[in-house]
Amino acid sequence: MKTFCLLLSSLLALSVSPCFAQVLTPVQTTTIGYVEGPIREVTYNPDGTARMLVQNVTVHVPADLMAESPTTQLNVRQLCMRNRLPGRTEPGFVGGTALINGLVDLQTHRFTATSITVEPAENVAIGVVTSVSPLAIQGTTLALLTDPRITTQVVNTFGFPVRAENLQIGQPAAGEGYFSDNKLHCYVISLEPTAPLVQDVNQLNVLRAQSRERAPNNNRGDEVDVRGFYYTSNGAQPLIQVFRDDNGVLTSLGFATLVQDGAYPKYGVWNFQAVTPPTTHPILGTAPTKIRAVLTGTNRITATTEVEPDLR
Repeated sequence: MKTFCLLLSSLLALSVSPCFAQVLTPVQTTTIGYVEGPIREVTYNPDGTARMLVQNVTVHVPADLMAESPTTQLNVRQLCMRNRLPGRTEPGFVGGTALINGLVDLQTHRFTATSITVEPAENVAIGVVTSVSPLAIQGTTLALLTDPRITTQVVNTFGFPVRAENLQIGQPAAGEGYFSDNKLHCYVISLEPTAPLVQDVNQLNVLRAQSRERAPNNNRGDEVDVRGFYYTSNGAQPLIQVFRDDNGVLTSLGFATLVQDGAYPKYGVWNFQAVTPPTTHPILGTAPTKIRAVLTGTNRITATTEVEPDLR
């Protein structure tokens, strides 16, 4: 006599045996989306959300999403501001470029952003200082930005803030920004490491941070990849310890590998790659969403930086 396994839409009946077990997998409702291109329209909605038109793609922006300009984090209201950026004729970021990751609803095709990067343009001048008043690189006049949506950062080639006074004609330099009104309105001005630091203290930064979710959590750990530059005021190689930060609870992931720069020994590269231990813990079993790196110099002076890694 045969025993039948009945699969009901609202009930799994397990009252008879033997039976072939059937595993139901969740129905996929969304897929990953991405768009990169010109910003044609940005509209702020009464409920605090926004609508963007990038190429011909309609992008829905959640009210709590923070966007990234080249140097600043923007809330949705700032993203939608129509005040003209210095030297531009278009309102706000319209006419610029957006890079947007998001999720697409498979039934409605609605594209909802999960991360947004915007910039008016990406124009670069690299060479030497050809004028100091006004500041110019290869004859292109540079303009500093003070708009709260994009400000100018003056850094050295390792990405640490430096002082821009006492620049000399012929000094190597680079500028990145948008060219408008016959000037390069700079997001970043980069100078050599010989330029004096704004703060001559131990410090570190992050150039890249990624984490990757690998399931099942009790069998496979998650990947973490973080890298950046460091500076020590005494030139001695420090220690850099990396933690995951879960709502203020720190869990050590290990120590970074450091490589001192040959030409500028106070600077170096740090790199951290690891796989977290497999666990059934509801938090530690998931990929880190915030990473904290702590530098400790031989002089016992510490420096800390935090970053939210790109989650893959």
